[in-house]
Amino acid sequence: MRLQLKDVVSRSLILLGRYRVNKYHAKRTWSELCERWFASKAECRRGEELHLSERADEITRLEYQYKLILCQKPRVTITIDFRYKELTGDRRIIYEDTKGVLTRDFRTKLAWLKEKYNIDVRLTE
Repeated sequence: MRLQLKDVVSRSLILLGRYRVNKYHAKRTWSELCERWFASKAECRRGEELHLSERADEITRLEYQYKLILCQKPRVTITIDFRYKELTGDRRIIYEDTKGVLTRDFRTKLAWLKEKYNIDVRLTE
């Protein structure tokens, strides 16, 4: 078996970290509607739904990739996919994250977030 130059280059780029392959095979997706990249197709779909809801005045103050600090030393943060304010019902701020696979680390951070800030996160698939 002879290796061709393109195979060697592709493998070396992967080893060097130039191509980032997601562990859970999520495909980074561009949204023309939101004009931004999302980490997965599911997150993109939900982001577009929320963007349309904001245009229809059902929600307001939509933020993407909202970061919260759980601990200063060592620095531990959690990034929530979406944060927005509902304009129906009790008009509260909603934190929402799209997950295909709920990992142990993320569950731990969610519990930490609830304890420190009393924030519940809606999980969508």
